[in-house]
Amino acid sequence: MTLFELGISSGAVSLGALLDGDSVAASLGSIAGIAGIADLLCRGGWPQAVGKTTADAMRIAAAYIDGVCESDVSRADGVKRDPVKVRALLSSLARNESTLAGMRSIERDLGVDVSKNTITGYMDALRRINIVDDVPAWHPALRSPVKLRQGAKRHLADSSLAVALIGADPESLSSDPKTLGLLFESLVLHDLKVYAAVSDATVSHYHDADDLEVDAIVHRRDGSWVAVEVKLGSPQVPEAVENLLRLERKLVDRGERPPAAKLIVIGFGMPAHVTSEGIVVAPVDTLGI
Repeated sequence: MTLFELGISSGAVSLGALLDGDSVAASLGSIAGIAGIADLLCRGGWPQAVGKTTADAMRIAAAYIDGVCESDVSRADGVKRDPVKVRALLSSLARNESTLAGMRSIERDLGVDVSKNTITGYMDALRRINIVDDVPAWHPALRSPVKLRQGAKRHLADSSLAVALIGADPESLSSDPKTLGLLFESLVLHDLKVYAAVSDATVSHYHDADDLEVDAIVHRRDGSWVAVEVKLGSPQVPEAVENLLRLERKLVDRGERPPAAKLIVIGFGMPAHVTSEGIVVAPVDTLGI
């Protein structure tokens, strides 16, 4: 479930409205800093966890992983798979959450006794049961001469799965800003995918040959798109503003239509508002359909 479905997000900042080029009204978020973000990541979006403690919610995620490793992944296509290798693969994916880690990185994690074909087969099975939910690279209009990198960004279906696989908890995440930031991006991308689907849109990521990278592009078949950067707190907003402006200049100069909106999703630190550069800044708990 998304934060909106869980009743945590107000939904005041509509992704559909942004795709339509509509304006955004100021709105306050309510997440209590880093500790609040860490707690959300550990709880995840499991319907069974609603009303339960964070510790109980984390046990639900851990039990789900046990089930996937022991039987679910083999039932996907009737092929028996080694639970130890399944868990090792999932742990590698968790360590590479929200990154562009390729197959070689995963192979190194698993060791020399696991072939590339085996990893590919396991990954395909995990996708079929919706555990792996990678974000593909965006391909703008065919006329665009921008050279893009093709790798998918690694994501598991829910942030709590990655938390369980790396053995984290709210306290350890709160003291590890890098991991917290990667898992927060995963949570935001999960919610954006759901909100985008309501507007017949798709979520991809952008990474070009000049190493310009933008966390998410929400795009419709009609060519309208929204560029999204994800940052934990308000101190990172100026960096995100520059990145989004650079992307817009680059694509427009090369014949692409301008974005319908530019959006920075933050965890906490300021209300939803529009900057002087016309960029929407929105706490994650103000996002909705």
